[in-house]
Amino acid sequence: MEQLTIPFFCPEIEKAGTRRRPRTVPVSDASITSRRERLEKRNRLMTARYYYWTEIKRRRFDDVLKILSDNEFFVEERTISNTLIEQDEFYHELINSRASSRRLKAMFPGFDWN
Repeated sequence: MEQLTIPFFCPEIEKAGTRRRPRTVPVSDASITSRRERLEKRNRLMTARYYYWTEIKRRRFDDVLKILSDNEFFVEERTISNTLIEQDEFYHELINSRASSRRLKAMFPGFDWN
């Protein structure tokens, strides 16, 4: 019995080139390099938000602590109180200059100041 041979054509598989996705660099504040600097920036923002809620929106102290702790920064109210004590000079600077929502937005563009 004669064996039947069927030619099998297999194309040569070429190795795909190294495909890499281009990496995009996230837009951030390049001046922040350490954890301490991040905390200082967060504390200044927290103080500005406290100023916004108490002086511009005229909310009560306990209501503002609740807003900041539960909706904006997700930290304990005690942490917010400690931050306000630490950032007292910055807070009084905002009060004395009567900072407007527009100025706060220029200083910290990531939040809604309206």
